[in-house]
Amino acid sequence: MLKKLPLSKILLSLAAVSVVTVAAVGGTFANFTATPTTIASNAFASGSLTMSRSGSGAIFSASAMKIGDTATGSVTITNTGSLSGAYSLAGSSSGSSALSSQLNLKLYKDVDGGTAIYDGSLGGFSSVALGTFAASGDSHTFYFHVSFPTTGTDAGDNALQGLSASTTFTWSATQA
Repeated sequence: MLKKLPLSKILLSLAAVSVVTVAAVGGTFANFTATPTTIASNAFASGSLTMSRSGSGAIFSASAMKIGDTATGSVTITNTGSLSGAYSLAGSSSGSSALSSQLNLKLYKDVDGGTAIYDGSLGGFSSVALGTFAASGDSHTFYFHVSFPTTGTDAGDNALQGLSASTTFTWSATQA
């Protein structure tokens, strides 16, 4: 036979179990704290990508050219920045397209008369990759040869008389 427990004993037992449960659960939590650590002198600085050229003015100038003439010039481009750069050269012609398309441009890097990095019409030159220049002082000399070949006929050659053309060369660099 089962004995009935008085309500007060049941409530007292439940209260005791609750206190033990709260103590067990509450005792498993901990609050940790740490002393902050400071690391000073974390410095950052950006690099630069700049260039300079030798000389000033035009690389070459040829007036009163005739069939068979050649004009030459050179320029040295130096990376004066603190970052390496991937360099390129672009060109744009103006004036007589008939003359600029007939003139032949040979462009050499570092060795005059070596392997041409461009060999084609002056008017057809748009751009050429020049490779990577290392930071702070890497320089390369570019040699330009512009020749005035015959068209193959007297009438074609005579049609080029008195014409003029000019080209602007622009060196550019992007971070390598």
